[in-house]
Amino acid sequence: MQRRNGLFWGIALLTLGVLFLARRAGWLDVNWHSLVDLWPLLLILAGVNLILERRGNSAAFITTVMLAVAVPTTLFGFLSHDRDQDGFSMNWQDDDEGDDESDNGSDNDQDDGDNTNDDQDDEDNNNDDQNNEDAYRSEREQRNTVDGTVKTSSFVESMAPATREAIFKLAGGAGRFIISDPTTELIKADTKLSIGTYSMSVDRNETTHIPTIELKPTEENQRFNLKDGNYENRVTVHLNNTPVWTMDVALGAGQGDLDLSTYAVKSLKIAAGAAEIDLKLGAKADQADVKMDVGAASVTVHVPKEVGCRVKKDGALNLEQLDDFTDVGGGEFLSPGYEAAKKKMTIRFDGGISRLKVVRY
Repeated sequence: MQRRNGLFWGIALLTLGVLFLARRAGWLDVNWHSLVDLWPLLLILAGVNLILERRGNSAAFITTVMLAVAVPTTLFGFLSHDRDQDGFSMNWQDDDEGDDESDNGSDNDQDDGDNTNDDQDDEDNNNDDQNNEDAYRSEREQRNTVDGTVKTSSFVESMAPATREAIFKLAGGAGRFIISDPTTELIKADTKLSIGTYSMSVDRNETTHIPTIELKPTEENQRFNLKDGNYENRVTVHLNNTPVWTMDVALGAGQGDLDLSTYAVKSLKIAAGAAEIDLKLGAKADQADVKMDVGAASVTVHVPKEVGCRVKKDGALNLEQLDDFTDVGGGEFLSPGYEAAKKKMTIRFDGGISRLKVVRY
């Protein structure tokens, strides 16, 4: 099985590299995005491959090679949906809607030239209202500077002494997302962006006084191109390690370095697309529940040895590395001494074309 996994990843990486090279060199003129419509064939081919492997049929070698070519080709089609550009574009809303807004803006500019002085006064009042709204929306920004084409912002929320539980929600598109060393504040976040801005809101439950922190992009319609290599999107978060945390992290493409080893995390949800995620968990919570739903991702999870860990895996095209875990069937694995461990953790992993590695430290 290990040899076949090595064969799959070797051919897959080779195929993906050749496709990128052929695209940049202009050797092939193909509408790559049309290949994405063939994704159901991957499921059929993966099912056939699994059946053949279980039966020890030598034809599994052929289906493995076919998968190793088909999977990166389909993924390449998804990443190359704008074949007229060398870079990678992302649209959070339909382009037609953005064009309509641009057309409306142009029409309004022309109409303004014909308006009376009274209409101009109304426009000035509207601008004042908009300025007041922007000031209110950014009241938690402590620093907002621009260095060339990169905008840097900071957000801080003070820690209330009575806070015993807290909820944190992080959303992002493409870039690098970091959760690291704790802070004496409830949260301290720094963003460094080439495109767009972030906003932070903190709502406290009137009954339980549990704060819900939400950090997310302020612009729903973002289009950017990575072909010039100058794009930067980095979000760094520091949390207070006193409360018991419930976390919900939703990422698009990029990298997630999530060091939660010093935090008591009772519930963690991670959703990601084409991403590389390195997650380090701690032993401060008696019972922790981790749910991961990823696409074409490589995920490494670090778990303390004193914590009994159960891994429940789902997904047809997953490659797992769970060396010292015991396979108990049905896609479920247990760490050594799971039943006797005083603290326990459950990791539910649902992945598409993904790799999962669990390391006990």
